[in-house]
Amino acid sequence: MKNTKLSNQIAIGAIITFLGMVLGKGLTYLYVALIARLGSSEYGLLSLGFTITLFLVTISMLGLNIGLTRYISFFIGKNNSKKVKGTILSSIKISLPVSLFFMMILILFADKISINIFHNPNLIPILKLFSFTIPFIVLSNIFSSIMIGFKKVKYHIIINEVVENIVKLFLTFILIYLGYNLFGASIAYLISIIVTFILSLYFVQKKTFKIFNKKIKTEFITKELLIFSLPLFFAGFSDLIIKWSDVLLIGYFKTASDVGIYNATLATATLLTLVPTALMIIFLPTITNLYSKKNDKEIKKVSIRTSKWIFFCNLPIFIMLLMLSKDILRIMFGNEYIIGTTSFIILLFGYIVHSLSHTNSIILIMLKKTKTVLYVGIITSLSSILINLLLIPKYGIIGGAIGTSCALILNYLIYTFLAYRFTGIFVIKLFYIKFIISALLSAFIIYLLKDAVNLSIFSIIVLSIVFSFIYLILNILLKSFDKEDRYILSSFYNKFLRKG
Repeated sequence: MKNTKLSNQIAIGAIITFLGMVLGKGLTYLYVALIARLGSSEYGLLSLGFTITLFLVTISMLGLNIGLTRYISFFIGKNNSKKVKGTILSSIKISLPVSLFFMMILILFADKISINIFHNPNLIPILKLFSFTIPFIVLSNIFSSIMIGFKKVKYHIIINEVVENIVKLFLTFILIYLGYNLFGASIAYLISIIVTFILSLYFVQKKTFKIFNKKIKTEFITKELLIFSLPLFFAGFSDLIIKWSDVLLIGYFKTASDVGIYNATLATATLLTLVPTALMIIFLPTITNLYSKKNDKEIKKVSIRTSKWIFFCNLPIFIMLLMLSKDILRIMFGNEYIIGTTSFIILLFGYIVHSLSHTNSIILIMLKKTKTVLYVGIITSLSSILINLLLIPKYGIIGGAIGTSCALILNYLIYTFLAYRFTGIFVIKLFYIKFIISALLSAFIIYLLKDAVNLSIFSIIVLSIVFSFIYLILNILLKSFDKEDRYILSSFYNKFLRKG
């Protein structure tokens, strides 16, 4: 029953997180659709700005976001508030100066990056504006990691997924309406990041942990935190290379318009990261807490069940995106983006496989196998760069999609092997076949229905709801859910639906 309660905690927390992330992703999608309507070249320039900034933010973080969550959860399990505070202050002391340094670097070299690398002077003002977001994003990431470490996930979701996206979307709409177009979208992004920083600081200090309370003594763990986090930084940077090197190389070899079209397909394919990301936010602190108590049996059970729910939830999303790929790009972004359909389909296959690697990678982090995570990142990122360099000059955005998907699948295979080797945990089980059968039968029904309706945003939502309902009923009939799964479902129903 104890394991059931833990699984229930992860699932309910993940559902709340998932719903918040869906809302945030929906708002982000509206934002992307809004700026995409300015033209693929304009959207491509913004995408390059986002990607370059994200690279510098990742470098500035030095892997401390994951290290923070891990150590805060660990020290909470040990009831050591001095080290909790020391962990937080150590991370700020390390990352803030680095972020300010890279902010200045981007300001000083914006001209050379824009003209010499991407051959587009219109990128210069975007990079200079985005440079000011770097320290604010870094500090916001630290505050978010604190909230997650304390399992205050709802604050993180409200601020980062809801408020930030509402502010960004609203200001972008107003500024574009006033005629500021690309510059207006850039300003809106900067303001939304500053708002996120202010709210994150408030919710940490007032609602989570009083960082600046002098009554709580501080025991710094700067060296230990840095040793743990640095391999994660290189691994995270490698992961970033897998996800964004294609965008940068398309920008280098091709045009801003190609970047815009490709990024629209990438933004849509990454919908498959919603479920695992939501679950991992709860999963990491939960299994780390169990690890501090040496409860290996429950770690294995929770890991298998978490992966089961990832696959169960992601499979219908994957199939709906696959079936309606061309229509989704046309409706969301415009006819100009239909050319990216093939790339979109390739990316979908890469991301559905990659979604199953999250549990295994977190298990290695729990075990403090950060150097191993680093080596995996190096191998997969180098393979991504190599394939992209070979294929993008000749095949453009299709080559980029192939390179990224190959790297994501390789990433999954390596993590699966390592997790099994170190712990004996293999998360994929035979009951996955029942999910696949249910999904294929549901897809056949939707395939027959979709030709009878005029596809629009509304009809796609309706078809998705119908698909999900049929998929759920078929899984119930096939007895895909065990006693603990039913307990989780009933808990969710009693907590959220019956009260409504």
